[in-house]
Amino acid sequence: MSFSLELSKSNRLRLARAFQHNKRVDYSIDCVIEGQMGKAFVDSPSNPTAFRITVGPFWYFAGDARSNGGRRMMEEFPAYSLLMPSPSEWLEVAQETFGESLHSFSRYSFSPDDLSIPHLESLLQDSPFQESLIPLDIHLATRLIDLPDSFFEPSDFESVEDFTERGMGYTLLDQDIFMGVIYSSLVCSRGIEVSLFVDEPYRRQGAATALASKLLLDCLAAHLRPNWDAANPESCKLALKLGYKFLESYEAYYYLS
Repeated sequence: MSFSLELSKSNRLRLARAFQHNKRVDYSIDCVIEGQMGKAFVDSPSNPTAFRITVGPFWYFAGDARSNGGRRMMEEFPAYSLLMPSPSEWLEVAQETFGESLHSFSRYSFSPDDLSIPHLESLLQDSPFQESLIPLDIHLATRLIDLPDSFFEPSDFESVEDFTERGMGYTLLDQDIFMGVIYSSLVCSRGIEVSLFVDEPYRRQGAATALASKLLLDCLAAHLRPNWDAANPESCKLALKLGYKFLESYEAYYYLS
């Protein structure tokens, strides 16, 4: 059994120390430590030896994986959630716990350090969608969430109002139909996590490039780092086109019930 950890100042410091050696592939750990979004758990409220951070379906572990509390915490890992980069002993315990049901897939990390404002402005100026980009306000965000099988999921914000206050994003409309959306799925003091989706009928027409160029320009103007964590080759290709630098691939894990 795990216990929710109150994000007091002392506990945030404790979390920062526990997760200091975890590979950072997105802003999930930073978000929880800052108290921006996500949750933290421990194996014992009085003397924790194992720690867990969850943001949406992403799970990160730290501490003693082979303690009784660590093993019990891994047993709570649900099917179809993602075991994200954690110290190697946590993967070993996951493999022991779930056996052949545990599967891996590759994700890809990029650096925004070489993003260029002139390059992004050029991409946007060459786009037929330049004048059609619409900032996400509370009305549009609510409409997107209410769509069947919505591709807009700011679920780690407290509400739509919270998203429009702390988040940022753009959409494209074809008449009254949403073509796609780009938005900050996570926010912290360092920057945002970029989430992008373009509906199938509108792909390979430049919509994704226009949406991404606009949001990245906003980030650079505000001195925010827009993190790009890709899960497929198409996302990798777009990241390189935008000016991101490829860093490395890494493995995430899930299991099938």
